[in-house]
Amino acid sequence: MLDETIKNYVKTLDLAERNKSLKIVGCVGAADGVTRRLLELGFTAGQHVKILATSIKKKVFLVEVRGYVLSVRASLLCRVQVE
Repeated sequence: MLDETIKNYVKTLDLAERNKSLKIVGCVGAADGVTRRLLELGFTAGQHVKILATSIKKKVFLVEVRGYVLSVRASLLCRVQVE
C-alpha cells in the first residue's frame, strides 16, 4: 500500500497531465551529458514546470520552465521526476 502511495506521489514528467503546474523533485539516471544538459536548461529540483502541449503520439512535449518554453522529447522527460 505504501509503495502505491509513493508511486502516485512521485512520477516522471512525460506522464504528467497538460496545463498542471508541477514541482520538480530531481533527475534520475546516470550522471551523463544528457542529465547535465537538463539541469542547465533549468530542470532543477524545486522549480515549477508545466506541460503546455504534446504531439499527437506524445513523443514531443512543449514545456514551460523558469518562464520560458521548450520543446523536449519524451525520452528526455522520463528522467525528470515531479510531484
